[in-house]
Amino acid sequence: MNTREKLYRIIQMYGFALDEIRIYLDTHPKCKNGLEYYHRYKKLHDEAVSEYIRLYGPLTANQVENKDSWTWVNEPWPWERSGE
Repeated sequence: MNTREKLYRIIQMYGFALDEIRIYLDTHPKCKNGLEYYHRYKKLHDEAVSEYIRLYGPLTANQVENKDSWTWVNEPWPWERSGE
């Protein structure tokens, strides 16, 4: 597994943790430990996504920053890039 694949897997792992804690917080909205967990993993997820975008490009079309042309379709989709 190369560096890109590892970083993508980390993003998926943090995303899964965030999905799970959001479900928990829906029923326990005042749980201090749950909120701390959410914010810790949100920060880790956001940092990993920023690093991925910096190194390999956007993961979603909403992350395209190029003002001159639509670059989202220029590269393989993020889930197709793991074969490199």
